[in-house]
Amino acid sequence: MTDYEYIIQQVKKAHYSEWNDEELRKCVDMLPTFSREEQLALYRSKWIEHEKTLKDAIFNLLFKERIGERDRKIKAMSVDELIENLKDENGYGKFIVLEMKERFDALDDEDKMKIIDCLSATTKANQRWAEGKRKKINSDK
Repeated sequence: MTDYEYIIQQVKKAHYSEWNDEELRKCVDMLPTFSREEQLALYRSKWIEHEKTLKDAIFNLLFKERIGERDRKIKAMSVDELIENLKDENGYGKFIVLEMKERFDALDDEDKMKIIDCLSATTKANQRWAEGKRKKINSDK
């Protein structure tokens, strides 16, 4: 039995029951040894349609160059560029928001307020985060 067949067997078994954490880890660790074609076939398999851990691991292997490029591009942006790109809805939204939140404490007050204002116009979770930061800035003054 090949490693590919082994993973398919384990995925089918987990489809009807639950993953054994040790077995799932073993399967994820095997993935880098697969050819791109095997990774794609497994990714598209109906058996892992709802298997997030394995599917995410395969996705990261298939697209690691593009993911790395996206991350480098986002990290190189200024606050104004992040805000502009968030408005463009280019598919990087959640990563741009994450970058804004990671940088927030190291920024000056002007950039902090830009981020707060921007995120206040997005999701409820971002609105709550922004309101909490706004209160903290106001209480520090």
